[in-house]
Amino acid sequence: MSNLQKAIKRFVKRLQVHHYIVAAIVLGIGIFNAVTALSPVISQKELESNIEKSFEKWWAEEGAAQFRTVGLTDDDKTKLQEFVQYRDRILSAGKTFDIEERTKAMRKEFREWWEIGGGKEQFVQEQGFYPKEAHFEKECHKYIKRFTDKFVRYRFAFVPKDGEYDRLFTSALLSPSAWSFIIFAVFFLFAYVKLADRWGVPITLSTFLAFIALGGLLADMLTSTSFFKQFAMERYMGASVALAFMLGAAAFDERKDSISTGVRAFAVAGLLLDLTVNVLVNGGIYAAVAAASAPAFGLGALAGIKIPRRRRSEAEKKADALEERFRRAATRNLAAERKQKMRSQMDEGFQEAKKGHYDAARQLLCQAMTAVLQEQPADREFTAKFAERLTNPNLFIDVASTQWLEWGDTAKARGLTETALLLLEKGLKSEKNETLARRALFNIGELRVNFGIEPEEGIKRLQKVIELNDSDLIAKQAKRLLEKAGV
Repeated sequence: MSNLQKAIKRFVKRLQVHHYIVAAIVLGIGIFNAVTALSPVISQKELESNIEKSFEKWWAEEGAAQFRTVGLTDDDKTKLQEFVQYRDRILSAGKTFDIEERTKAMRKEFREWWEIGGGKEQFVQEQGFYPKEAHFEKECHKYIKRFTDKFVRYRFAFVPKDGEYDRLFTSALLSPSAWSFIIFAVFFLFAYVKLADRWGVPITLSTFLAFIALGGLLADMLTSTSFFKQFAMERYMGASVALAFMLGAAAFDERKDSISTGVRAFAVAGLLLDLTVNVLVNGGIYAAVAAASAPAFGLGALAGIKIPRRRRSEAEKKADALEERFRRAATRNLAAERKQKMRSQMDEGFQEAKKGHYDAARQLLCQAMTAVLQEQPADREFTAKFAERLTNPNLFIDVASTQWLEWGDTAKARGLTETALLLLEKGLKSEKNETLARRALFNIGELRVNFGIEPEEGIKRLQKVIELNDSDLIAKQAKRLLEKAGV
C-alpha cells in the first residue's frame, strides 16, 4: 500500500458522523443548483423543439399552400421569415422559459405602456407629480420582480438595491456558476474538516453562518459606492466571503508549527481560485464579492490564531495516542526496510564483483555505502567492516577519488573514525588535485593524532600539509595539532 493510500485511509478513519452530514448537505446544495439552473434550459429547449415541430406541420399542411394561393413564393427564405415571426409571437406571449429573455421583453412592454399606454398618467394620478426616468426604472423593476420572484434562483437571491435582508441566508444556497460550486464544495469541506477538529462543530458552523450574512452586507455596502454602484441591481449568490474566512482560519493556528506548508498552500490556492472565478467568469457584482473576500481571508487568519482549540475528549486522546504509536511503528518498519534493502544491495554488489561485472558492482556498492553512511543511528561495527571490504585492493571496482573523500568526510562528521580513515586513505592514494589531497592529509592526520590511531602516521600527514603550504588556515590548524602531539 502506497503512502498516499495509507494517508487517505487514516483520513477516512478520522471522519465522524457530522462530517458525512455536512458532505451530504453540500451534495444536496449541488443537486438543488443543478435542478434550478438546468430545468429552465431544458424546458426552453423542449419549447423550441415543439415550436419548430408545430410550424413544420402548419407549413406542410396549410402555410405553403396559402402563399402559393396569393401568388407568393414558398421558398426557404420565405419559410424562414415566417418561422421567425411565428416563434416571436409565441415567445412574446410569455411562454418562454428563458427568464433573461422574458425580462428583456417585459421591459420593452413596460416602456410601451409607460410612454403610450397611460403609464405616466397613472403615476401622476397616484403620486401627484410627473415622473422622471428614475421613477420609470423603479416601477419597471417592481413589475419585472413580480414575475422573476416566481422562480427560485431569483426568489432566493439577495439584490442589494432591494434591501431584502431576509434573503442573505437563502442566497448562500445558490451558486452563480458551476465552477463556483465546485470550488465551494472542495474547499469548504477541506476547511470544515480542519476547523471542526480544531474548534468543534458549533463554533465552526456559527462563524460560517455569521460570515454568510456578513458577505451579503459587505456586497450591499460595496455596491453603494461609486465604483460598484452599477451592480446594485444584480443578484448576489453563493458564500464566497464565508469560504474565504474559513480558508484563512484553516491556514493559520495559534501554534505556528501545527499547520503544514501543504495545508496552507491549499487554502491560499482555494482563495485565489475563487477570486479568479468571481472576477473573470461570474463578473458583475462578483467583482465586489472578490473585493470583500480578501479581507475576509485575513479575518479568518486572525480567528485561526486567536480562537483557542477545543478540549479533546478522552476517546479522542486515546485514538490520537494509538495513531501516534502506529505512525512510529510504521516509521520503524520503513527504516528497517531501507536497512534491509541496503544490505541486499551490498551483498548483490559483492556477488557481481566476483562474477566480473564490475560496472554493476560499482553502482550497487556505491549506493549501499551512501545509504549506510546516512543510517540513523549509525551501525559502527557494520559500517567499518563494509568500508574494509570495499577498500580491499583485491576488489577491482573503479570509484572516483572524490567519492572516496566525500564518504570519508561524511564518516568523519558522523564520528565513524575507523571508517573515515579507511575511506580517506583510499581516496588519497588516487587523488591528483593538490587542494583536495592536502585536505585529505589534514583530515587523516587530525583523526590519527586525536584518537591515537597510529599517531606517528598522523604526524607525517600533518607535516606534509605544512610542507605543501605553511601559511593558510589549514596549516595553522595542523601546527596546533602537532604541538598537541608534542612535535
